[in-house]
Amino acid sequence: MLKVDINLLFTVINLFLLFFVIWKFLFKPVKKIIAKRQEEVNAGYAEAEKAKADAEAAKASYEEQLLKAEEEKSEILKDSRIRAAKEYDKIIADAKQSASDLVEKAKKDATEESDRIRKKAGEELGDLVSKAAAKIALTKEDPEADLRLYDDFISKSGE
Repeated sequence: MLKVDINLLFTVINLFLLFFVIWKFLFKPVKKIIAKRQEEVNAGYAEAEKAKADAEAAKASYEEQLLKAEEEKSEILKDSRIRAAKEYDKIIADAKQSASDLVEKAKKDATEESDRIRKKAGEELGDLVSKAAAKIALTKEDPEADLRLYDDFISKSGE
């Protein structure tokens, strides 16, 4: 059986002292270390959440910029096509104008050349007629000779 004496009392006091010392020097520091680690883990989670939120914001910003860049690209392509069409129309109009000017110049040159040739032919014809008239005037022969001279003149002028 259990004896209740002073030893039991000292044993109980020793147990309480041992419990107090272990509590004071072992459990409290361990609890502090655990609490500190828990705070570090919570801070890590908070940082991770913040980094995740920042990453999502950066992703949203990137997607928005990508969308804007796509819109700008479409706008630039549209403007380029419009400018290219205008430039094409201008080049075509200039080419048509140049062709029209060339045709007009060619017609004018051809008309001038035709007039020059006619004038020259007229002068040559006038010379021939005057030479023929001079020959006829110099040779006062019969009408048959005049006809031969006339026929010669016609055949030479045809050449």
